[in-house]
Amino acid sequence: MYKTPIIFLTYKRPEETKKILEIFLEIKPKKLYIFQDGQKSDFNKNEKNNHKQTSKIIQNFSKIKAKKFFFSKNIGQKYIGFKILNKVFKYEEKAIILEDDCIPEFGFFRFCDLMLKKYHSRKNIAHISGCNLYYGTSIRKITKGDYLFSKYPHFMGWATWKDRWKKYYDPNIKDWPSKKKYFLNNCKLREGEKRYFSYYLDKIYDGKQIAWDTQWLYYNILNNLKTIVPTVNLIKNIGFYSSPTGKGAKKFRNLATRNIIFPIKENNTEKICIKYDEYLYKSFYNRPNLVIRIFKKIKIILKPLIFFYRT
Repeated sequence: MYKTPIIFLTYKRPEETKKILEIFLEIKPKKLYIFQDGQKSDFNKNEKNNHKQTSKIIQNFSKIKAKKFFFSKNIGQKYIGFKILNKVFKYEEKAIILEDDCIPEFGFFRFCDLMLKKYHSRKNIAHISGCNLYYGTSIRKITKGDYLFSKYPHFMGWATWKDRWKKYYDPNIKDWPSKKKYFLNNCKLREGEKRYFSYYLDKIYDGKQIAWDTQWLYYNILNNLKTIVPTVNLIKNIGFYSSPTGKGAKKFRNLATRNIIFPIKENNTEKICIKYDEYLYKSFYNRPNLVIRIFKKIKIILKPLIFFYRT
């Protein structure tokens, strides 16, 4: 039985919710918190039906004890993480977080549990990830050992501590105008990262972009916090195929997974894995300059015409 509290956030994926609840029956967590966000006002008939089915599955889930919370109104992506973690952290000091589109290997829970215990007093470490995108796409480790350190937190199955979350996170990034210059010039960001964060954080601050995870990424980098990442991938994201609510790169839609072998090898250096962060930088955080973005758009526009004339 796992003593670390687990937070399960679901929405309108009945089949995926069933699968994850079955996993909980296997691991038997001592404390399980289940949250379902409310329906949106513009839901179509199929979405309403999926939401209701998901609610019934949760309501009928009684083989292990769980605290269940159903929001009558839609909280939405920007505030749902803030809302549920703050609620759980009224009672808990740490938590493992899993969404309904993330199917974990069984070792994910033990890995998070061990890392939460080992690094609880290391305040410069704020996030534990279950997802390794490099392994998931290449099916090989990027470095020796069982886990590495990154400056980039991942959100497909993760864990954190109450003190870090409460100290740093703000979904509205109210400090962005006053910290923007420092962040862009003093946090060892590369030019592509500066363009990426300036673009997306400006949009989030102005209310033109709905997100919750980019804010946590910003605060981790701003405060020089580290993320623990297993060297194998413990999470398969299936949300791209069923009722997707977010966006993601195509190459990360069918990640390979492999369970982690215990006991795990210790990594006492706490040094950032440069190779892994370089991979993530090239995959996500290197926003091209304006000239390259225009060139890419022109290529997309011209591609059908070129195909037409060739045929």
